[in-house]
Amino acid sequence: MTKPHTLALSDRVVRLPLHNQRQPLAALVRIGLAEFWSRVMPDDTELPAQLKLQAMQQLKSEAVPNWEEIREAAAVQLHALPGPFGQWLCEQHIDLPQAFLLALVGNAETDYLITLVISELQAPNPGNRLAVHLALNILDELFGNDSLDALDLNHTALVQQHVLLLDGSGPLPLRVLRMETALWSVFCGRRAVWPGCHVLNVEDRELLPVSMRRELPHLATLLAKGDVRGLVVRGNSGSGRRVLAAELSVLLGLTAIEVPADLWQQQPAFSLACYLAGWLPVVKVNIAAGESWQLPVIYPNIPYVMVLGMTDAVAGQDMLEIELGVPEQTERQQLWQRYLKQPQLAHKAASALLSGSVIQRVARNAVLRAEQTHTPLDADHIAQARRDLGAERLRLLAEPVRRHVERDAVVFPPLVEQYLNDFIDRAHNRELLWNALGTTLQASRNTGLRALFVGDSGTGKTLAASYIATALGAPLYRVDLASIMNKYVGESEKNLGLLLDLAAAADALLLFDEADSLFGRRTEANQSGERYANMLTNFLLTRIENHPGIAILTTNSRERIDNAFTRRLDTIIEFPLPGFQERLNLWHSHLGQRSPDENLCKTLASYCDISGGQIRNVVLTAAGSSLPGQPISVDQLLFALQREYQKLGRNMPVQLKQLKVN
Repeated sequence: MTKPHTLALSDRVVRLPLHNQRQPLAALVRIGLAEFWSRVMPDDTELPAQLKLQAMQQLKSEAVPNWEEIREAAAVQLHALPGPFGQWLCEQHIDLPQAFLLALVGNAETDYLITLVISELQAPNPGNRLAVHLALNILDELFGNDSLDALDLNHTALVQQHVLLLDGSGPLPLRVLRMETALWSVFCGRRAVWPGCHVLNVEDRELLPVSMRRELPHLATLLAKGDVRGLVVRGNSGSGRRVLAAELSVLLGLTAIEVPADLWQQQPAFSLACYLAGWLPVVKVNIAAGESWQLPVIYPNIPYVMVLGMTDAVAGQDMLEIELGVPEQTERQQLWQRYLKQPQLAHKAASALLSGSVIQRVARNAVLRAEQTHTPLDADHIAQARRDLGAERLRLLAEPVRRHVERDAVVFPPLVEQYLNDFIDRAHNRELLWNALGTTLQASRNTGLRALFVGDSGTGKTLAASYIATALGAPLYRVDLASIMNKYVGESEKNLGLLLDLAAAADALLLFDEADSLFGRRTEANQSGERYANMLTNFLLTRIENHPGIAILTTNSRERIDNAFTRRLDTIIEFPLPGFQERLNLWHSHLGQRSPDENLCKTLASYCDISGGQIRNVVLTAAGSSLPGQPISVDQLLFALQREYQKLGRNMPVQLKQLKVN
C-alpha cells in the first residue's frame, strides 16, 4: 500500500491522504469552503464546523490544519496526485486554484453538505449549483486577486475541454458551473462505466474469420500509434463486429464499451472520460438509407470503433474501414463440428453463410432442442434453430413460412423440377462456385442468388420456395409489403435495408410475393410521386443485386417486372398450369389414402384443367364434409369441385356430371 505523503510545516506535520484517488482534494475543498465562510459570515459557525469535521475524517487526523498549511501542502504535491485526476492536472498544467475549482464543482454534484453550503452562500439568489461570480469570489479570497477572472475562466482547459460546463444564457458571472457526474466519477477513479454504456465482454476470438484474426495486431498498432484515429467495421447483424472490437481492446490494453450514437454526439466530455478511464468506445450508428452520420469533434485523440451496416455512411477523418464477412466454409465447418460433434451434420450445415457468433448460437440451440425432445441430433433440429434466429426482428417486416416441403410433396413438370434442383445445387455451392474461374468473374463476385418465379396463382410458386428452403435447411420469410412501404420519404428504403441486413445475418430466404408492386416498370416520371417511385425502384434494384443471400420473387406476369432487374436475375422459372400427368399426380398426392377411386382421379385429371392450388381447395372442402379418416365419396368430391368452379366463374365440365356413385 502506498504510504501517505507528508509535508512538514512549522512545528507539526500535515498528513494528506493523497493516495485516496476516490476523493481527490476532498479535505482541501472543505477546509477552503470553511475558511471562505468564516471570512464572509463570521457569526455563523455551524456549517463550517461540519465541513471541518468531514475534513478531519478524510485526513484521518485529530486536528484540522489551517487553510494556509493545507494550501501549501497541496501546492507542493498537486501534480503528484495519483489516478486520473492527478494525471489530467499534470498533463494540462493545471494550477492549484483551477484544481480547487474543479474539485469544488465535482463535490457539489455529489456531496449534500457542499451543495448546502453553496446554496447558503448564494442566498437570497436561488440555485444549488456554483455561480461563476461566487466561484471567482472564493478563488480571490482563498488564492489571491490574481487567481482567475471571468474571461480567464472561459479560456481555461476546464471549460474548453468541457470538463466544467457553463449553464445559462445570461451574463457570464450569472451563469452556473456544473460537471457531468459520470466524468467526476472517472476523475475519482471509480470503476462504473458511463451511464447508457455497457462493457463488451471478451468472447471467443475463434468466432472471427481467420483472415481477420491475423489483421488484429496490425489494426491495434495503427490505432495505438495514432496513424488511424478510428476503425469503421462494416458487417451484417451478428457478424461479430463487437467481438472484434473487444479483441482489439485487449491488444490496446483498454476496456471496450458500447456507446449510443446520441451520447457520443451530445456529450463532448465523454471522449476525455474514455481517455482517462482507459475505455475503447464502440459506437453503433443507425443510419437511414441515403443519409450519413457526422462524426463529432473528438478531443483528446482517442482510438474508437464505429459499428456500421454494409451500406451505412459516416463522415469523418483519418478513419480506416474494414468489412467483416463470414468465415470461409472450412472454418465454418470446424465451428459446427466444435459445437455439434457430428462431422456429417457439420459438413452439411457449413454451406449456410453464417458468422461464427451465429453458428455458436444456432448450434447450441439445436443441441438443446435435441436434448429436450430426447431425440438424436439431426438436420431438422438445426433448421428449427435457424428459424428461431432473429425471428422477432424479421417478423416486423416479413412473415415466416414454416412449411416443411420434402421432394415427394411437390409435383412439377420435369423441366420446372430440373430448374429447381439446379437452383438448389447452385445455392449449396454458391461460395465455392467462383473457385478457379476467370478474373472478370472474380471482380464481380457475389454469393447472392436471385430467382423469378412466373405463373398464374395456384401453380406452386410459393410451394416451390418452401421446397428450396427445406432442401437448404434455411428459414423462409414472405416479405410483408405493407410493412415495407411507408408514406414518409426514406422510410421504405430504410425498412428494406433493415430487412435485407437481417436476412443476410441469418442467411434466410426472402420471398417477395407479387414482386411487380416493388420491382415494377419505371415510368416517365412526369409527376413528383412517379419520380419518387422510380427512385425507390432504383434503390431496390441496387440493394437486391448486392444482397449476399437468396431472394425469390414471384409474379403473375413477367412483363410487369422492370427490364433492368430481369437482367440481374440468376434464373427465371415459368410455372405453367399442370398437364394431365401433373394433375393426376396432384390428385393422388392430395387425396392420399382417402381417394375414392383410381379411375375417378384419372377422369378428374383429364377434364379438370385447374391448378395445384385449386385442387388443394377441392380436396380440403370435400374432406371437411366427410368422416375423418374415411374415403371421400364421389358426391362430396364433385360437390367441392362444383364450388371451386363457381369461384372461378366457370361451369364444371359436362363429362363430370355423368359420373355416378358406385
